[in-house]
Amino acid sequence: MEFKDFALRPELLAGLEAKGFTVPTPIQAAALPLALEGKDVLGQARTGTGKTLAFALPIAEKLRPSRERGRTPRGVILAPTRELALQVAKELEWVAPELSVTPVYGGTGYTRQADALRRGTDVVVATPGRAIDYMKQKILNLSKVEIAVLDEADEMLSMGFEEDVETILQATPSSRQTMLFSATVPAWARRLADRYLKNPVLVNVAKDERISYEELALQAPVQNRIATLADLLYAYKPDRSIIFSRTKAEVDDLAMGLQARGLGAVPIHGDMTQRERERVLGRFRAGQDTVLVATDVAARGLDIPEVDLVVHYRLPEKAESYQHRSGRTGRAGRAGQVVVLYGPRERRELELLEKSVARRFKRINPPTPEEVMEAKWKGLLHRLSSQPSADRKLWNEYATRLLSENQVDAVAGLLALVLGGAPAAKSQITGEEGWVTMKLAGPRLSVARVVAVLKAAGATEVGRIRLDVDAAYVDIRPENMDTLNRESLAAGDLKISRATDVPPQDYAHAKPVEGRPRGPRQAPQAERGQRRRVVVRS
Repeated sequence: MEFKDFALRPELLAGLEAKGFTVPTPIQAAALPLALEGKDVLGQARTGTGKTLAFALPIAEKLRPSRERGRTPRGVILAPTRELALQVAKELEWVAPELSVTPVYGGTGYTRQADALRRGTDVVVATPGRAIDYMKQKILNLSKVEIAVLDEADEMLSMGFEEDVETILQATPSSRQTMLFSATVPAWARRLADRYLKNPVLVNVAKDERISYEELALQAPVQNRIATLADLLYAYKPDRSIIFSRTKAEVDDLAMGLQARGLGAVPIHGDMTQRERERVLGRFRAGQDTVLVATDVAARGLDIPEVDLVVHYRLPEKAESYQHRSGRTGRAGRAGQVVVLYGPRERRELELLEKSVARRFKRINPPTPEEVMEAKWKGLLHRLSSQPSADRKLWNEYATRLLSENQVDAVAGLLALVLGGAPAAKSQITGEEGWVTMKLAGPRLSVARVVAVLKAAGATEVGRIRLDVDAAYVDIRPENMDTLNRESLAAGDLKISRATDVPPQDYAHAKPVEGRPRGPRQAPQAERGQRRRVVVRS
């Protein structure tokens, strides 16, 4: 099926063709025929699947332009955030350029929006709170609305807009056509549909949609999580990434922390003015800043199809939040990656999240220092390839002097200034700083034996241990790397080396054992799947 098969006016089809749209997405293909017949629709599809066109085209087909001054709107679209309201208004304007579309949202002055409403408009795209304000001021009159749309209804619920939405719908004629679209359909949305939609047809394509992004989980202790995040961004090299956090304060702190680590990160949250937010998004879309650190609310409605990576800095509190956040990547036919960071004590919560979305996330290890250094080096070479020749020419004489004098240390020092100094030692099992992960190969390995042989070889502390089929991966302190008595290990038919590739916990050849012994004199037996977080110290 193509758009030309729908009962759309020739000018609408021409506009779609000019934009390169010929084949509808599943939600469009399912909802458009019903909406064009004038039926009420309850549509469920995940974020980024083209829901906007599914209701914009019926509005453009149904409403005819008017130039009557002071006319009241015949269409109203409710969106949870100003970003989404602006995005929907922009899309409706190109779909139906003959209609007057007025976006109404908070975070900016009242005068310009109020004047537009007084002059008259065909369609209002509004956030519920600002719409209620104008209704109370008798500036927004919804008594002639012919078609009403609720976009991202589940988000309006989570943001506390239930009463406002119902007040707005009650102000419209009961004869209107109503469409409700959402990624999930909570009980409130169903009650709303029962009360305000007339014999609605449920269109659920979410159950048949396959996600277009890879889902990964990485254990990262909170105390050094930002360092792990920075390493991840360097190693994965996304063109654009969005980092989600829960609070505005943490968003600001994360953005500053990533900037200090040489990453182009910018924050976006509800305390910023609309002008500040638009400037941030403009730079992000243009690629001037490549990392957007956001709260859930601020990121709702961001129309940026080129996001390669989404990182949940903290575990989402609800599955719906996870799905909305993750839906920022894997859009417009592109692949993407989603990484969930979680703490050692949050494994149960992670498993509950996986159960809620009915998918298993692939466990991964943090990038190694060598991987991060190599990624930084390649990134620098990429930046050099686009550097203006005049900039390089300015320093040619100094570069020549360094080379002629064989100043290798000076060149290395310059690279350290640009790319960063020696990375902190970090466990490849947990991401904790202050540990190095070693591979101990040999027969009959258990948590107890690993601890015993390492203590006998001179290890002052033994941290996390992960047992695989033919090896043990164990954390020790960096200062013990070169002082271990390898002869005593060899006597027990054991060989130790720096671990370069630790099997992720859920993907080892056999189900791994993880543990930390309980104390300097006690090395407990660990059953399969048992985990302990204790450290042995001499």
